[in-house]
Amino acid sequence: MIRRGGVGLLTLGILGAALAGCSSGTPASTATSATVGLPPTQAITGPVGSWATLVMGHLDDPLNTFGELVYRPGCPGVATCAPADWVLATPPGVASNGGLFAASGPVGTLTVGFGVSLGLTFSPLAVTTDAGSTWTAGILPAALVPVTDALATSGNDRLALVPAAGGEVLASAADLSTWSTLVRRSTVAAAAGSGCGLGALTAVSVLRPGADLVAGTCDSGGRAGVFRVGSGGAVASVTPVGPQLPGNVSGPVRTERLVETPTGLDALVVTGSGSSTRIFVARTTDGASTWTISAPYATADAVVSTSVDASGTLVAVLATGHRRTAAVAAPGSSWTTLPTLPVGTTTVTTDADGSFSALVPSGSTLTVDVLSSGSWVRHQVLAVPIQYGSTSAAGGS
Repeated sequence: MIRRGGVGLLTLGILGAALAGCSSGTPASTATSATVGLPPTQAITGPVGSWATLVMGHLDDPLNTFGELVYRPGCPGVATCAPADWVLATPPGVASNGGLFAASGPVGTLTVGFGVSLGLTFSPLAVTTDAGSTWTAGILPAALVPVTDALATSGNDRLALVPAAGGEVLASAADLSTWSTLVRRSTVAAAAGSGCGLGALTAVSVLRPGADLVAGTCDSGGRAGVFRVGSGGAVASVTPVGPQLPGNVSGPVRTERLVETPTGLDALVVTGSGSSTRIFVARTTDGASTWTISAPYATADAVVSTSVDASGTLVAVLATGHRRTAAVAAPGSSWTTLPTLPVGTTTVTTDADGSFSALVPSGSTLTVDVLSSGSWVRHQVLAVPIQYGSTSAAGGS
């Protein structure tokens, strides 16, 4: 099950043994169904560079579909910086058929979670402090929920959203394999009250030690379902802190992203459904006491991927069928729509020089186009050494 042998950077012998007994059912027949249950792709910019998760391989075959991680070095302390090349940074040693989760810490630490696949019931973890040169392994004793911000980190504090008990947040302040329950969905729902009608939990974020954030979907009301969770007693204290959204909000209110940046904490909130869908970006810089909210973006398309840069600017890739567009906003600003994306784009990132990059994975090739003078221009073609056939239905490699 280890796709990249001979690397020796990640000590995952116990994971390899656990994975060896995994099994799979019949492969899906279409690319759409093959990726159901995988976490959405995303990109995040931290203090030392940018990270992006991708889904690559043969997307009509779950055994040959793999989550990949790429990294682009930044230019700390430099006012202007041309886009650098992306490099492959997927942690070695664990099959990534279930996709990848990524959470960036404030000092450049990146924690990666592996989605469950092939009968696996827990999520292997890996953390790097040196831009992917070395990795330290761990185990989350449950499956991560397939949402973008199911994993959060700040220093030694980490949170993980798992499906147990209808939705549960696990916390770790020691190592990557020691976890305890922080709060369950039932406790959050009681604090949310009838004005929210809490549905599923959708995101977690480490606000500060002893005061974490969890988000979910409110079936009604005009307030985003964001809650501060304190861990000071036997039962967690939960306080609603989500922003009140402007205008008349119809339908459910879903918090899609909850991500810490060097400039504050950003939330992506989606309201309504179908033609009544509206998207907002909200930011707080004072621990979720007050929020700055963008203008709404009206769309009937679904959010399929997101990226957040160091300034808090968010790019959402929206899709209806095979047609994809990208909308850009910062809290307190209006949205802008980028020119028509290159065919196959899954993620759009912001660059240090203010431009945008479109990541276009296809099979084992990643193409990167940069937006220049209103047109997308080829910047890079990266070959990803995917070992097709390395994962078998019986769990072998």
